[in-house]
Amino acid sequence: MWFINIKEIKWVEMNEAFPWVEVLSAFLWILGLAIILSDFSYHDFLVHKKKLKWREVIRSPGFLWPLKVALVLIFFGLAGSIPSPFWGGIFGAAGFLSAVLFLKGEEKINRWIKRKMRKLIK
Repeated sequence: MWFINIKEIKWVEMNEAFPWVEVLSAFLWILGLAIILSDFSYHDFLVHKKKLKWREVIRSPGFLWPLKVALVLIFFGLAGSIPSPFWGGIFGAAGFLSAVLFLKGEEKINRWIKRKMRKLIK
């Protein structure tokens, strides 16, 4: 049997702050990974349901847009999660750069992602 000794329960002091930055940064990169997983899962479903090829699916903007958003979320989440200021700055700069390039609609980036995905499929 389990008993709870009320005298041993320690309450959080009112002057201790909740670590909102750590929680938010962890939430961002986990959300980014969840978006990537759901994107691949949904498009795998479409490949089998509509009898498409992965090459056709990769070329669709509906496949690339969630990956771009997820990459930005992962970079910003890792920037806040890593205690090292150097690596946090690197990931923050990478997140900012990828957000600017993806929102700008850089066609070179889209072609690079498509080439890398084609290599993974082969």
